[in-house]
This record gives sequence, C-alpha cells and structure tokens, in this order.
Amino acid sequence: MRDALPTVVCLGTDIGRGHPNYLDSIYYFLKKNYGEKLRIEYWTVFQKSRGFSLVAWKLVKFLYATGAKGGPATQVYNAFRSGQRNIQKETIALRVLGRDLKKVFTDSRLICVVAHPFVARMLVPVCRVFYVHGEIAAPRECAVRGIEKIFVPSLETRDKLVSAGADTTDIIATGLIIEPDFVKDAEEIYQSRIERLQSSKPLTIGFFTSGAYPQAHMEKIVAGVNSVVRHNMKAIVFCGADQAAYHWLCVRIRGAEVVEDRGDESSGKDSAVRLVTRKDRQAETRRTAEFLPNIDAFVAASHERTNWAVGLGIPLFVLFPLIGTFAPQNFDFASRQGVVYPLKSLKEASMLGELINGFRGNGRLLRMAQNGFGTHRIDGARVTAAHIFQSISCRIYQ
Repeated sequence: MRDALPTVVCLGTDIGRGHPNYLDSIYYFLKKNYGEKLRIEYWTVFQKSRGFSLVAWKLVKFLYATGAKGGPATQVYNAFRSGQRNIQKETIALRVLGRDLKKVFTDSRLICVVAHPFVARMLVPVCRVFYVHGEIAAPRECAVRGIEKIFVPSLETRDKLVSAGADTTDIIATGLIIEPDFVKDAEEIYQSRIERLQSSKPLTIGFFTSGAYPQAHMEKIVAGVNSVVRHNMKAIVFCGADQAAYHWLCVRIRGAEVVEDRGDESSGKDSAVRLVTRKDRQAETRRTAEFLPNIDAFVAASHERTNWAVGLGIPLFVLFPLIGTFAPQNFDFASRQGVVYPLKSLKEASMLGELINGFRGNGRLLRMAQNGFGTHRIDGARVTAAHIFQSISCRIYQ
C-alpha cells in the first residue's frame, strides 16, 4: 500500500550550508507531518550523478570551496554563476550537471523539492518541481520559470523575483525558513536574551564559519574571539565539519582556556572559548540548537543565518567582505531593519569586545535584538511543507 503513495524527493546539492540547510528544514516537516501520507526521500546530486556529470558536480563543489579565497578559482566560480543568469536559457554547464538527474526524474512520477535555483531549472522540463527559495535576497539567477511553486520568505523577496522574470502566480510568501529546533520556544528564549542584555551579566557571543571558509572571514573570527574574551565575555565558535578549518582555528585562538567540543566527554566542560565541530551539517545544527538560547549576539557572514537576526532577535555583526550574490541583499535588508552591524576591517574585529560593550551601554545592542523579533513570521519551513502537501493532495484527488 505504501508503494502507491506519491514519492517526494528532497534533492540537495550538499554544497555549502545555506541551500542544503533550508532543504533540511523542509524535509523535517514533510517527514514529521506527512510521512504517513507521502513517501519522503532525501537524495543529493552526488548520489544520483555518474561519470562526467558527477565530475562536474565535484568541480562545482571545489570551486565553491575555493571561490571565496580569491585568485583564479574565484574568477572561474563567479563566471559560472554569472553565466546562469538568463532564466530562459539552459546553458551547457547546466546540461552537463543535470544529465543524470534528468534521467532519474523523467517518466518516474517523482515529485522534486529543491532549494537551489540551478537544480530547479535543470528539472523543470521533466518533472513536478517545488523550489524553496529560503534566502531573503533574490538575485536574478533565482527567478526560475515553469516551477509548480516557488516558496519565499517575504513579499519583498517575491517582488524581486517577479521583477527578475519569475511568474507571479507561482510564488508563495511563507515567512522565514528557520531551523525547526530554533523556532521552538523562540519567544521565551528571546525574552531571556533581552533580560541578559539589560543586566550586568557577562555576555556570550557566537561565531559562525561559512561553508567556503573565506580567509578574510576566518581572520576576523579569530580577532573577534580574542577580543570578546579580553572583555570578560564567552565565545562559542561553530567551526563546521571541515577538520582542517577547525584545527586552523584551534591553533590561532589563544589567551584563554579553550574547550574542544567534538561530541566527546570534553563537550560538557565550561570555558571562556568553546570550539564546536561535528561530522556533518545536521549534527552541527543540533548542537547549535543546544547553545543558541544562551547566545546574546553573533558574528557571521550575511548568508542564511541573517534569518536569525531578522527573525529570532539575535544581534548580528556581519563579516566583510560581502561574498557572492546573496550577501549584499541580505545585509541591506537586515540593515534597514536595524539588526546588524558591519565588521569591515580586521581592526574593527579586533575591537569587537569594546564595540559590544559600548553598544550594550548605550542601548544599541538591546535595540538590535528588539528590532529582530516579531516583525516576520518564523515558521516558514512548516508553512512551506504544508503548501507542498496541499498541492500534491489537490492533484491526486482531482
């Protein structure tokens, strides 16, 4: 009987954190709320690609990892991204990357949920596609046509996609797509943060690496951690799953007792600095959920975690330079909401502790937190999963 159920495949790129993380949240709610009415699968493009197509995906992953570091790799990666901005055209690169994926989905009656615009564009001709655009930003390459539904966090995002050429009737604004574990008890956690910011208690600052580990960002994280510790704050550094980056940070963060949080018995110790690493993205997200209630402000690139600043009320100090097509638009949106402050230079990062204390003293840090809660819906992942199920059910029973 279960074989007769519609099969929904959440197809991830497993490149970076942003797009895959949005898909993780949708998969969670599809499985949790509709797992008895739909067959829910999670695949990656690497699992379903072979030969030259698989090599091409590995090349894209390599270029992503090196593209933020400057030099020829950055130029190649940026050229690839800019080459995909014509939403009407399937480029040679997309044909190569999508060759095996199209074979899997053609005539299979599988329903595909994706969180990357390029994958959406590859599969539009061969199957039903739901595209989860979790970013606030909406650069031109994300305006994909022919999709059954595009889910976006806000009306502003919708309007940008429409201006770039997407079909108006296919776009649904669902609210911010934030990790399910972070949404639970969000108001209670926010109120506790407000109380801490108004008190004289030492603050806890979170530091988050991004998937490509840009060198300029990593150096600012080290400088920022050392600074906040000097000013009697605690630092929790989320290093991702890259062990080379983790050890790079371990060597350079000095001057305080450091706990290496790798999932072993040492993880429970308290310390001025905690370095968190896990074997994969999902495990790190679960560990982040355990610490997020105690984080009073955080440092990160203006990518997917911008949603935490504009939706959960956590002040964000943004790592510069702004890399990629999403970061500038996300930063602009968060700036207008009054929830972010830029760390443009290494000198500014090295004075982060002093900066935070100053903002706390003059009330700006409190206002950044207050500006970031209650303005937007934060249950976009649940709402998106409900819309997907409704769309599938309507087609079945027509």
